[in-house]
Amino acid sequence: ILCIAKPSQPRCFILFRSKEIHLTSQCNGTSRSVCGVSTEQILETGELLLNGFISDRLQNNPDVAGARALFPGSTQHSDPSIKRLSECLRKIGDELDANIELQRRIECVPCNSPKQVFFHVAKELFADGVFNWGRVVALFYFACKLVVKALCTKVPEMIRTIINWTMEYLREYVVQWIRDQGGWEGMLSYFGTPTWQTVGVFLAGVLTATIAIWKMS
Repeated sequence: ILCIAKPSQPRCFILFRSKEIHLTSQCNGTSRSVCGVSTEQILETGELLLNGFISDRLQNNPDVAGARALFPGSTQHSDPSIKRLSECLRKIGDELDANIELQRRIECVPCNSPKQVFFHVAKELFADGVFNWGRVVALFYFACKLVVKALCTKVPEMIRTIINWTMEYLREYVVQWIRDQGGWEGMLSYFGTPTWQTVGVFLAGVLTATIAIWKMS
């Protein structure tokens, strides 16, 4: 990012090769562009979305639906963009929940060493150095399923820990990529096509393969 200061109108210009980023924006603190989205803003929004996503998934599981109160739902947020992002996550979550092979793989994940499992799967998701919104959502989904397993196995103290692991991984490895996309709103265009269900099917395959690789390691 190249920032050029002018007395009347400081501006930023983004130098890039990727076709996904095409922003030119003011760096005056009022823009929601790449220049105006801080790491802390991204992480705060990410945790809000993750909590809401987990709450939505719990609603579909009668055994642990009562635990939804533990997660502040992002669907109650007044920001329209947060509501749109939450709805997007909900649709993808429904697609992944319906994938029988993925659910079978996740069911086999043990609960006795969740940290090792989480970070191994997270590492495998991005092992080739390629970042996209599908993989970020896959990370959220896997964290969500670990939370559900912790609740079902009566280990509720693991819930906050799993969320912290997810945010730790985002901070260390993913947050800069999200900034480069202009923030979380970039997810809407990624999943906003008429063929987004196809993306969900592909994503289920990626996560299934990732868990399979972990089991063989």
